[in-house]
Amino acid sequence: MPDVSNKVINRLTLYHCLLKYTVVDRPFISSSEIAALLDLDDSLVRKDIALCGVLGHKKQGYLVLDLKKSIENKLGFSERKKVFIIGAGRLGTALVNYADFKDYGIDILALFDNDSHKIGQEIGGQKIISLDKLSNLISRVNVKNIILTVPPQVAQEVTDYAVQCGVRFIWNFTPTVLKVPKSVTVYYENVISSFMQMQNAMIAQI
Repeated sequence: MPDVSNKVINRLTLYHCLLKYTVVDRPFISSSEIAALLDLDDSLVRKDIALCGVLGHKKQGYLVLDLKKSIENKLGFSERKKVFIIGAGRLGTALVNYADFKDYGIDILALFDNDSHKIGQEIGGQKIISLDKLSNLISRVNVKNIILTVPPQVAQEVTDYAVQCGVRFIWNFTPTVLKVPKSVTVYYENVISSFMQMQNAMIAQI
């Protein structure tokens, strides 16, 4: 998606969630309705939808199913993305059990940990594998993406090992700022930042 910015990707995923869960029983929806439901500018919504190549119907808006499919095509949901999760704690377990990942083309192929008490247990249909098997499985399955959910005190150590094994993209759920080579990309999932932004919005309305 070289022509789509991160901000547009964020909005398109919101539109998709709206179409998938909120207005699923409706045949049509207008850009103004989407804008109102998500507190966005109507012209911005229309501009985003235009990127997906879907046309509206006069006085009716967009066919919900057509718009949903067009967003899926634009964001590449049909292209399967192979991912490993490193860290079989509560968060890693929750992500393995998140069934909707498959709808977005994300296939969780394995869950790794170095806790001998967890290795061999099955979670969400996946057996927990010893972390020292990572290199071998990356070579066999050709996985370059990991989700990192380990404790922060070992995040850098595990990252260094994962990079040595061939990982190139890291979705980091830990609160640790990671040091990686220029050939590796880290995406930070900052839950605290999102919560604080919500708090600031609440304070501004008081």
